[in-house]
Amino acid sequence: MREVDLSLSLAPHLLLTGNVRDLHQFPGPDGRVRLLNVQEVLRELCHARGYAGFLVLDPLSGFDRLGEARNPDATPDKRIDGLISRFRGADFDSERQRELLVALHDMFSGTDGLTVPIALVVPYAARTLPGDAVLRADRALFTAIEALGHTAPKVPMPNRPGHSTFGLTLIWVCEQQDQLAPAFPVSGDSVRTIRLLRPNLDRRTQLAARFIRSVFRTEAREEELKSVAGATDGLTARQVRTTVLTAATLPPGPTVFSDAARLVRVGITDDPWAGDTVRGRLAGAEEYLSHRVLGQPTAVAKTVDVLTRAAVGMSGAQSSAARNRPRGVLFLAGPTGVGKTELARAVTTLLLGEEAQPVRFDMSEFRVDESRQRLVGAPPGYVGYDSGGELTNAVRAQPACVLLFDEIEKAHERILDLFLQILDEGRLTDSRGGTVYFSECFIIFTSNIGTQVSDEDKKNDPEAATRQARELLEQFNQDPSAYFAHFRSAYEKFFDQDISRPELRNRLGDNYVTLGFIDEKAAREVLERALASVAARVRAVHKADLVVGPDALDTLCDAAVNDLGLGARGVLNLVESAVVNPLSRELFRSPRAEGDRITLVDLFPDDDWRPVWR
Repeated sequence: MREVDLSLSLAPHLLLTGNVRDLHQFPGPDGRVRLLNVQEVLRELCHARGYAGFLVLDPLSGFDRLGEARNPDATPDKRIDGLISRFRGADFDSERQRELLVALHDMFSGTDGLTVPIALVVPYAARTLPGDAVLRADRALFTAIEALGHTAPKVPMPNRPGHSTFGLTLIWVCEQQDQLAPAFPVSGDSVRTIRLLRPNLDRRTQLAARFIRSVFRTEAREEELKSVAGATDGLTARQVRTTVLTAATLPPGPTVFSDAARLVRVGITDDPWAGDTVRGRLAGAEEYLSHRVLGQPTAVAKTVDVLTRAAVGMSGAQSSAARNRPRGVLFLAGPTGVGKTELARAVTTLLLGEEAQPVRFDMSEFRVDESRQRLVGAPPGYVGYDSGGELTNAVRAQPACVLLFDEIEKAHERILDLFLQILDEGRLTDSRGGTVYFSECFIIFTSNIGTQVSDEDKKNDPEAATRQARELLEQFNQDPSAYFAHFRSAYEKFFDQDISRPELRNRLGDNYVTLGFIDEKAAREVLERALASVAARVRAVHKADLVVGPDALDTLCDAAVNDLGLGARGVLNLVESAVVNPLSRELFRSPRAEGDRITLVDLFPDDDWRPVWR
């Protein structure tokens, strides 16, 4: 609050933003530190400077005095009382607010005008002031506010002879500056904007000692201070107090303060990653993921390592600031169709159950800077402000979830900047000023970096993408180390040079994984599973049995392994074109009765796959 104190003599308008609804430490006359809200701190600062009146305009008390003046030489109390009587209980629309501001200014006019400073604080400026300047009365109000900044009267400073200060100081308080109407004058020397920060580590340690002493009636031990201060990183002083109060209601133990902070932060006490169910699933994680994602042993092993770290709470343990970071992060790179998205789905099922799906964001839909609003919410005054952001809403609704950001390289660079805060601090502020915590989230990015073909190259050569896939497949088969080095180099170049965000790559750390192409064995297994899935659908919907004859199966196998450049997705596309589409036509033309057998005798790879049915 020292900057606020100094700024009272620097500008007639103060705009306080940020942590404005919190409790702040302030030394009292006896030297003891008190916890005061922003209005109380401002009152103490103004009284210490000899202000004759500290006035407030808020939705509950209207226009009134907050506390008595402490300046013994102050004489304008009757004038202030008269002004309060005049405006008390008034409906403070734009016109009435303008009249009040003009009346305050006029109190300093004339030979008998006030010669001691007064201050008016508007603690809910974003709600008290109009949201725009469409109406004439609204424009007049904002014009008056701006004019008061340029015509602020000067008066002697009561407690500093020979110095002067502003006679009327207007203090506007709101969580975010962009919550105010664009017409509000926020630039120039007449307005000083001050952002109040949440308590840092030292402050949280002091608060922890205070609250533990108050709640537990004993002096805090050093390990308790460290536990509370570390667990409450990013929380307000009020939330630190709530954490200690909550800890007093939980069973004692070494993690009691961490559990209490988790409850305050995301609404859950038990660690969702440390339960017996999750640990039991992770015991067989490698086998399960290898079954779901074929032919990717290296990627599966790396993924299991990250999952294990998340389960035992050791993600980022090498960093002292990692306590509130996401539980785990994976960056999956590789060509299309090799299993990146399927691996993300398998991780979700492994952690959250059979029916769970990752919260997926197709980042190709976030190519422009304005699409950032979809993630964190639209600014005040824009359509969708009340709806919030898709990302922030999803994490609020389900704090322990798997977030999948598909094809991350296609997002706008400024949208990628959001992940700096998410990965480093484990939190994000939405458009309404609320904080969303990602400390219980597992985040997966997928990317095709290293396989992109420019639009110009595609235009000049429609087969460029296909040819590149075949070249990468050949490289993978002949020199796997060169293949993996190619993708790693493309990954580093993208962040370091293409978008100039090396710090984001550093946040991702060693959680980068490249997926290779599937081999012929894996392709045949994908084919068998796909055919089994088609047969199960025929049995469920048509009560008939689908049989694929040996000749047709040989043809499909040859086609599946003929071009592995499209990965498992290429095999699935083959089954759709060669089996599902002809089968659908056959069932439409000749519906089968319950118990019938449909046999695909043979397949001929003509332009549209000509089948032989029996």
